[in-house]
Amino acid sequence: MSTTNDPAGSIPLNNAIDLTANWRKYLASSKQTFATHSFLIPFVSFTNIVLYNQGAEGVRAYIGLEDPTDPTTAKLVLVPVVNGQDVPILHNLTGDEDSIQSNVFDLSSSCPPLCPVGSPLNE
Repeated sequence: MSTTNDPAGSIPLNNAIDLTANWRKYLASSKQTFATHSFLIPFVSFTNIVLYNQGAEGVRAYIGLEDPTDPTTAKLVLVPVVNGQDVPILHNLTGDEDSIQSNVFDLSSSCPPLCPVGSPLNE
C-alpha cells in the first residue's frame, strides 16, 4: 500500500500491521497484565506540539497509568524533544517573564477499553 509519495516518516501499512501484531503476540505470550494495543491521540495534542515547539526534532512518548493498579488506564504522555532532550516546560509564553507553562501533552485513550472496530492494525 506504500507508494513513493508517502509522507516523510511514514511506514508501509504492512509493516505497521506486522509491528502491531507482534506487540499483541508478545502480550499474549508474556502473560503480562498490561494489555494495551493502541492509543488514540487527538490532533489537538499534535497541533499544539508543533505550534509551540517549532524547533523540536521529535516527540518522546512515555507510557503512564492513571491508576497504578489498573493497566487499562494506560496513557501516553507526549513531550517535545530538542537536541535529544525532553522539553517539558515552556517559558514566557504569555509575555510574563515569570510565566511557566506545561509542554507535556496527554489526551490519549487506550485500547482496550476504547478499541477501533475493523482496523487491520487491531485484528
